[in-house]
Amino acid sequence: MAKKLYVGVDLGGTNVGAGLIDSEGTILARDERPTLARESAEAPLNQICDTIVQAVKNGGMTMGDISGIGIGSPGPLDAKRGVVMRAGNLPHWYDFPLASSVQERLGPFTCIQNDATVFAFGEWWMGAGKGLSDFFVLTLGTGIGGGAVSQGKLLTGFNDNACEFGHTSIDYNGVQCWCGQRGCIESYASANGIVRMTNEALANEHITSSLEKYRMNPGELTSKDIFDAAMDGDDFAQDMFRKAGYLLGCALVNALNILNFEVCAIGGKMARAGDLIFGPARKALYERGFQSYVEQVKIVPAQIPDDAAILGAARLVIEQEAGS
Repeated sequence: MAKKLYVGVDLGGTNVGAGLIDSEGTILARDERPTLARESAEAPLNQICDTIVQAVKNGGMTMGDISGIGIGSPGPLDAKRGVVMRAGNLPHWYDFPLASSVQERLGPFTCIQNDATVFAFGEWWMGAGKGLSDFFVLTLGTGIGGGAVSQGKLLTGFNDNACEFGHTSIDYNGVQCWCGQRGCIESYASANGIVRMTNEALANEHITSSLEKYRMNPGELTSKDIFDAAMDGDDFAQDMFRKAGYLLGCALVNALNILNFEVCAIGGKMARAGDLIFGPARKALYERGFQSYVEQVKIVPAQIPDDAAILGAARLVIEQEAGS
C-alpha cells in the first residue's frame, strides 16, 4: 500500500519553507522562499501557497496526491478556527483565516499550530524526543519559544497557546517585557536578552573587554559579537553567556516542576553557542531541581533543528486523521 503524503510548512517572518513528507516522516522534497511579510496580508499567503505547490512538484507529485497540509505559524493563534490572531513578524495579519485561505486555494485539508509547538512535535517524532513519553523543547532565538509532549500527546492548552516558556518570569520586579509581565526569561537568555544585559553591563560597570567599543554605540552590538568575543577568550563575554545560561536553567526548573519531562531539547540560533549556554543551564537545573530525580533529566541540543518544524506540522495532520 502506498504511503500517504503530507506537506509541512514552517512559516517565519523572514522565510517560509515547505516539505513533502510521507507518513513515516521521510522528507521527499522541499521548497523555501522569502515570506514578504511586510508587503501586505496577501503577499505571505501567496508565498505559502507557492512554496507548497513547488515542494509537491519537486517531489514529482500533484496537489491531488496530498492528504493534508500542516502549518507552523507565529502566534498567538487559534488552531481550532485556523486563525492567526496576531503575529508581530506578520504585521498585516489580524484574525487572519490562514487554514481556510490555504485550503480554499489548494484543496487539501489544512490545519495550523504554533511554530514552537510544531518544532517540539517534530523533534519528538523524529529527533531528540523519539520514543519518549514526556519531552520539552526550547527554541532560543530573537525570543524564546517552547513546546511540550506530555504522556505522548502534544500539549496545546485550551486555546493553543501553551508552553509560552519565554514569558516565564524569573524576577517579579525585573525587566519590563513587551508581553506586560516583568522578568521574563526572554529578556535575559534570548539573543535580544543577552545583548540587552551586555549593553547594560557595559554602561554601568568598569569593564575591560573587546566589547568596550560598543559602549557608545549599543545599537550595533549583536549576540554574534558576544559569542565571537567569548570564543576568543573574552572573560566578560563568557560571563554574559554564563549568566544567560544559568538564568535559563533556573527557568527550566520551573518548567520541570510543572511538566516533569525526561529530556529538554534546545534549538534555535542561540543554541549554536553550545556549552557556553548549555553548561550553565545544566548547572542551574542540577543545583536547583529536586535532588531526588533531577539527575535523570537531560538537556540536549535539538537533533533535527532544520527539519523539526516541517515534520511537526505534517504530524499535526496525521494526528488529526487518527482522531488524536
